[in-house]
Amino acid sequence: MLNMDFSQFLTLPYQTDRWQPSPVAGVWRYPLEREAAESGHVTSLVRFQPGAVFPEHEHPLGEEFWVLEGTFSDENGDYEAGSYVRHPPGSRHQAFSREGCVIFVKLNQFEQSDDAFRVVREEQGLWLTGEHGFRRLSLHRHGGVNTSLLEFANGGRFPACCYRAGLEILVLEGELHKDSERFGPLSWLRLPPMSLPELTAKGHTRLWVRTGHLNVASPVRHAI
Repeated sequence: MLNMDFSQFLTLPYQTDRWQPSPVAGVWRYPLEREAAESGHVTSLVRFQPGAVFPEHEHPLGEEFWVLEGTFSDENGDYEAGSYVRHPPGSRHQAFSREGCVIFVKLNQFEQSDDAFRVVREEQGLWLTGEHGFRRLSLHRHGGVNTSLLEFANGGRFPACCYRAGLEILVLEGELHKDSERFGPLSWLRLPPMSLPELTAKGHTRLWVRTGHLNVASPVRHAI
């Protein structure tokens, strides 16, 4: 197991030497949290080299990903950078990338009732502008769990309302500060419910954010 105690406050700055080869040639992984080597709950960055193909596989409890760079493809279509895709529980596909890509992916973390295939492309989404200096694009909402993009044009304080039921952040662009710590692109943070750090975006910053999924009902496992 890796980082599976959801009561822990985790901050993982991006480090280039954490990439690991997968069992498939041309596909690399950067693990963030993992229940087992090739199954169960997984959150990671995945990099496809040009022409790499990941054989057909099943998602027992779903798969979702955000395309960070390049274009990710499967039988359903091509998903360029700025695309958010959800494959429901029990779905199967073969994944590949003609030109190469990097994705942020979460596996086997859906409720069985969350059974819709969904694609949101950033340029087609409905951005909402808040009163706290940022705008938000909703990517998905189900059972009290909300997934969004947040964009700060000129920095600002992260909204405190998002902390109550747990919070997960991937820094897409810019820089997020916590006290004296600085987190640049591809840094990952996971905050348990009711933790109240002060997070501040500096300059133009974009974040992938999930809230509501780390509540007291979440399984608590021990990191190794």
